[in-house]
Amino acid sequence: MTGTAPMNRRSFLHSAAFAAVGATTGGAVLSACSTSSAGPADTAANNSAVKLPDYMPYAAVRPDYPGNSQGLLNGFSGYPAHPVRTISAPPAHGGTISAFVETGSPIPPGLGSNPYWQELNKRVGAKLDLTIVPAADLTTKFATLTAGGDLPDFMVPPLPPLAGVRGLPQFLAAKCQDLTEFLSGDAVKEYPYLANITSDAWRSCVFNGGIYGLPVSRGVAGSLMFYRADLFDTFGVDPDPGSFAEFFQSCKDVTDAKKSRWALVTAGSAVAFVAQMLGVPNGWSEKDGKLTSYYEDERYKQTLSQVRTMVRAGVIHPDSFDPAAPWKQWFNAGSGLMGEDRYTAWPQYYADNVAGPSFRVAGMRPPKFDGGGFAGTWQSPPVNNFTPLKKAPASRIRELLSVANWLAAPFGTEEYLFRKFGLPGTDYSLRNNSPAPTQAGLAQTVLGIRYITDAPDTIFVPGNPEATKACYEYQRAIIPTSVKDPTVSLFSEAYSRTGGVLAQHLSDAANDILTGRKSISSWDSAVAEWRSSGGDKMRAEFEKQLG
Repeated sequence: MTGTAPMNRRSFLHSAAFAAVGATTGGAVLSACSTSSAGPADTAANNSAVKLPDYMPYAAVRPDYPGNSQGLLNGFSGYPAHPVRTISAPPAHGGTISAFVETGSPIPPGLGSNPYWQELNKRVGAKLDLTIVPAADLTTKFATLTAGGDLPDFMVPPLPPLAGVRGLPQFLAAKCQDLTEFLSGDAVKEYPYLANITSDAWRSCVFNGGIYGLPVSRGVAGSLMFYRADLFDTFGVDPDPGSFAEFFQSCKDVTDAKKSRWALVTAGSAVAFVAQMLGVPNGWSEKDGKLTSYYEDERYKQTLSQVRTMVRAGVIHPDSFDPAAPWKQWFNAGSGLMGEDRYTAWPQYYADNVAGPSFRVAGMRPPKFDGGGFAGTWQSPPVNNFTPLKKAPASRIRELLSVANWLAAPFGTEEYLFRKFGLPGTDYSLRNNSPAPTQAGLAQTVLGIRYITDAPDTIFVPGNPEATKACYEYQRAIIPTSVKDPTVSLFSEAYSRTGGVLAQHLSDAANDILTGRKSISSWDSAVAEWRSSGGDKMRAEFEKQLG
């Protein structure tokens, strides 16, 4: 869930705050499905009664930096020197397996001119018929796909909230396979790498009193403030501010507009960080079964006021309100020294490094606004998405789950190395005991299969053990005090149907305040409109499901 501009839907709502993960899949297609009852009711009681797959973590590869039950991921300094192929035979039995997947990369070469895809088919044991769709086109393409009625074996739906979406539980019950009998409890032992996925991730797949998909799990280290540690060192600026006042002063100290250098790449980055300093809730706060949105929290209005001051002071990149702002490139080029992102961006920045060997990324912890220690960061959901399977005979479902098990082979195995990096000598070379992708590999391996299902994520910066350790230590520091969104794994029909449109309205209202077009007091009327247009309905639907 990576955005490209300040105060767009992602940076305004951030990945943790707008992901009621039970609603993390779905799409405009669902508006065409009946909203009448189909199958077991999608109720909190039915869903809480579902026995999730037993969790059996893979222990054959020992991490250099061990994770824990709080959500800290395993860290690895390098890839095992002699990875073992752990699945001896192809999981499929010939024929074709179809999947509808997304990609955030350029569309890869087709099967006929893609050696990686050809080898992937051999290893899977079937022809993978992949419909690979750019993320920006996913909603439209998915609606067209399902309107025709010919669903693929695996389908990766768009991420809500999306206008017009409704009936996700009904769609799943009518068109998709209930996987409970195949995966619940110790039944998952037949697929040991699916059993290696945490219970928190599987919980996001529960609808209608059953398990209706496969999770793509991710770490919970969510809304993080990255900074260019190499440049902070060069300028002699303290990267550990003790209060908002010290943070603001650091922003002024590193900014030099005459040299095209600003402290922050986007206003959205500042909003997320200052909101955490003030203790603004992560999406929603819950007390005695009642929810309050962070939109309604007075501290959020205070956040907008403080960031508006920062915009006026000129410490934020002046072009950052452009929806197409290339803020990641600004960060790598050093024209923006701080930016909010997910932990998954850490190795990406190193891969895209244009600054040379001195380049170094680090993570800044939010201080409490007035000082006195660190504030809690916002957690992100434990999944990126989940993938339903279309209804099929039991033998077919078992074959598809065997393929999914292969796709979830964990870090350290030969299967993982091939799946992520491709063919040695063609798609990658080994440097410092780590796979270094070639240009061919970067182009050929982005088939979107990682969004069908995936192994649990790890902390790993290929070829850079120092960067890996720094990322691990940062996550180890912030996760114990990080703040969850209480609506994660809950589904709201109103949120799925109208959440995106309402979020955009609030994003526009916030931008008007930050740029000085409207007063701070205008936020009250924007929130009142959000409540009457659907916010109160979302709240009520979420509250019904709180345990």
